[in-house]
Amino acid sequence: MRFDIVMPKLGESVTEGTVARWLKEVGDPIARDESVLEITTDKIDTDVPAIEGGILSEILVTEGTTVDVGDRLGIITTEGEEVIVATGETDGRMTDEAGPPEKDTPPAQDPMHIERSSNGRSSQGRFYSPLVRRIAREEHIDLLELDTIHGSGRNGRVTKKDLLAHLKQRTGTAVSSPVDTTPVFDQAFTRTYGPDDADIVTMDGIRKTIAEHMVRSKRISPHVTSVSEVDMTKIVRHREQVKEAFLKNEGFKLTLTPFFISAIVDALKAHPIMNASLDGDKIIMWKHVNFGMAVGLEKGVIVPVISKAEGMDFVGLARAAYDLAKRAHERRLLPDELQGGTFTLTNPGMWGTLFGTPVINQPEVGIIATGAVKKKWEVMEDETMAIRSTMFMSMSYDHRLIDGLNAARFTQSVTQNLEMFDFDQIGL
Repeated sequence: MRFDIVMPKLGESVTEGTVARWLKEVGDPIARDESVLEITTDKIDTDVPAIEGGILSEILVTEGTTVDVGDRLGIITTEGEEVIVATGETDGRMTDEAGPPEKDTPPAQDPMHIERSSNGRSSQGRFYSPLVRRIAREEHIDLLELDTIHGSGRNGRVTKKDLLAHLKQRTGTAVSSPVDTTPVFDQAFTRTYGPDDADIVTMDGIRKTIAEHMVRSKRISPHVTSVSEVDMTKIVRHREQVKEAFLKNEGFKLTLTPFFISAIVDALKAHPIMNASLDGDKIIMWKHVNFGMAVGLEKGVIVPVISKAEGMDFVGLARAAYDLAKRAHERRLLPDELQGGTFTLTNPGMWGTLFGTPVINQPEVGIIATGAVKKKWEVMEDETMAIRSTMFMSMSYDHRLIDGLNAARFTQSVTQNLEMFDFDQIGL
């Protein structure tokens, strides 16, 4: 039997992806669930596993080609089936002389209606990507009109650019695109260079997205950063006492991260203005704390989200943080798990950084960075000297909404939650 390898649906917000690298060559044996190729999107990189074991008999899409969700990428042939290795030149999508397998004739479609859940094809068999269909719905373009648009994409496919040009010609005015994915760079690079001066590397999708997001955040939000010093002595000592028992019970190490998350989540519940977003002149007060935690990968930083963190206890937060971080490094996160955050934590201290001035993760209004925990001599209230474990905690906030007083009260709550942590909630 022959099984298609298709571009998977990686979340509601992802409509296409780029084939980054084939992990197998034509003729290679493949086990069920073994990774066959790498896909990159503007949000995440991930592997595509084989749905069945067999032989990779055809590669239909070459590396660097962008495809829509559901597009065929390759073919796996199981044992007992004759394997014919496809060869020849390709411009990205390899030709299939025999054509796709015949399908039953679809039922007649209403020419004035474009289904959200359709397979992307009109009654004439023409394919339209999810993005093109969405723009068409929003602009009240029916399938009959779509079929009249000349497509500049591969095999005559109508692209977003084709559709927007058609709308501009039809209405006589420019139509703004609902999705703006163009990276923003404030200053052109003016220095001359050549191959003798430098190696030139093209940004991948994730790095482009990070670059655009960072510049956009600094443009949107007037950033202010405040720094506090936190006495972590009690937490450090308690963690040392219970870390072996925690590892035995939970199967993963107890780090400082869940302590940070728990303290910040409790402070967000007490100061809901920090768990908000701005939409023009409207303040959106989120009902749930969807907690973002920055995870550093080789290609850049991503921010998976712990949804409804306000309803979790300490162990639940620790499990969620461990699971998201683990799957982030294994490239098994879904794009939907990288969305909807209401506040973010980044922990550069794990790499020895004392403190930083983090950039707000839009559309949130605050982000906390925790620094390295260091031992130092400190003068206590009774004027005695003691060695304490301390760290710097910095918070950047959006000064359009958050005043210095709001920020000070919030960071004071986080500090108190850490310095007077309720260890009973750990259960050890």
